[in-house]
Amino acid sequence: MQRTRSRPQAARFTPGSGLAWAVVNKVLHTGGAALGCLLAAAILVVAVPIPHAAEPVTVSYRSDLASLVRLAPYPAVAPAGLPGSWQPVSSGLTVGGANGAGTVTWQLGYMTPSGSLASLEETNASAPAFIRRMTNDGTALAPLRLDSQTWDLSSAPSRGQRSMYYTSSAGRTVVVTGNATWAQLSELAASLHPVSA
Repeated sequence: MQRTRSRPQAARFTPGSGLAWAVVNKVLHTGGAALGCLLAAAILVVAVPIPHAAEPVTVSYRSDLASLVRLAPYPAVAPAGLPGSWQPVSSGLTVGGANGAGTVTWQLGYMTPSGSLASLEETNASAPAFIRRMTNDGTALAPLRLDSQTWDLSSAPSRGQRSMYYTSSAGRTVVVTGNATWAQLSELAASLHPVSA
């Protein structure tokens, strides 16, 4: 006589199976709600414009410039006559700090009309170290004569950076640098004039 074995039947969850069905039901509802929240968040991310994609914020640098003129142990220079399409977007004055005691350093950043960045950096810090830092140790290029001032040029292509710089006999080092074109950097450099107290 041949015996057959019966397989145990898998438990079935039915609406009447009590606690097990309640747990499954809760998990399904919670998962559905979480999926709905994720979908809503994804729609918001795609549909709402990013605020920082708007125009850059223009800053006033008058206060920093006034402090520079008052504190700097060198004759300060500042841009004058740049078109209104050049937007000042950053300004910072540092006394001492990383450049050493007794130093006064001013940084003024612009967004050019084409959307590139150009920055003026001036200090009485040690010129070689300051220039190396501000130009990212760029490769020296042929100098440029601009309005009776000879500017040394350098380029750091891996960073997309171009730089112009000089050190005056009064101990002031000026660096004009950024990813702006040479023509734009030259325009900023040509706009620099001594500032009187």
